[in-house]
Amino acid sequence: MLDSDPRIAADVLRRFGTGVMQALGCAPAIAAEISDHLVDADLAGVYSHGIFRLDWYAERSAVGKFDSSALPVLGHAEGGAALVDGGNNLGMPAFRLATDHLIDEARARGVAAVGIANVDHTGRIGAFVKRGADAGCLTIIFGGGARKDWPQVAPYGGARGVLPTNPYAFGIPGGLHGPVVVDFATGMAAGGKIYAAKMAGRQLAEGLCIDAAGRPTTNPDDYFNGGAILPMAGPKGYGMALVAELLGEAILGKAMDGMNWIGIAVDLALFRAPAAYRVAAEECLAELRACPSAPGFERVEVPGEREARMRTERLSSGIPIPPETLECLRALGRRLGLGEACLLP
Repeated sequence: MLDSDPRIAADVLRRFGTGVMQALGCAPAIAAEISDHLVDADLAGVYSHGIFRLDWYAERSAVGKFDSSALPVLGHAEGGAALVDGGNNLGMPAFRLATDHLIDEARARGVAAVGIANVDHTGRIGAFVKRGADAGCLTIIFGGGARKDWPQVAPYGGARGVLPTNPYAFGIPGGLHGPVVVDFATGMAAGGKIYAAKMAGRQLAEGLCIDAAGRPTTNPDDYFNGGAILPMAGPKGYGMALVAELLGEAILGKAMDGMNWIGIAVDLALFRAPAAYRVAAEECLAELRACPSAPGFERVEVPGEREARMRTERLSSGIPIPPETLECLRALGRRLGLGEACLLP
């Protein structure tokens, strides 16, 4: 995003997103939940999972890639573990149900696990591990099992996309400024970052992608024309992606044009009183913030705190949307026949 990009109020984007998702067939509450999730990603500065996704959702809905009317159901896997079936709708409602189950079970039993299957795009999973961390739980969610449908990332040493981006997210209670949230793709970039750059007519940073011949590129079109995303941190990202792929498919079966997911939560009150934990956590985090910054950096930041600061700022100043992206969203609203109250300015 650029400082010169138009800024749109969060409430305006929420109304627009809710209108779009209802037009695509979602129940009003589900439409609002999905829209809130996308706008929250933009508020946090995670534009790869923000409101621009609506245009892509409309494309996928038009060809039946997800069932917008489905509601998530909490049941059991073959071996008896808890399993949320998303009904092949977008994954945000299923993840909310799964996270709430993790919190309840962790508080009752100390440790909990849940599978999540039959979901399409899931949005920003960092939002869900934060939900668990806010409740006092170490919360971990990661997914895989979709390489047949999403061969996006080259294995270490490879020149062709074979693996999905297989994300991981960790949330843990923090100190004075809230939870520590770490959310990353096992590729050098989330797929949404490539889509966002293409929609905005902008180049990629160096070191993210290769073209169809395996050569480095900054042109997002090269990715869509047979290229691939590189693995994060070389063999380390490749190894993490492979573990997620094995768990996603071997544990839960072939994914339905989306990933299968595992969620784990641990109630940290089992180990230490929450007040004492917060004091110890803040001592650790304060030492990190006090580290002198390297050339080119303003400060050392704690994961999750930057997003919280940005959310506060953007709630008052608006969310920057690239002009090309804004026009695509306006065109989407017109195509779907949204009323004046939902159309973007």
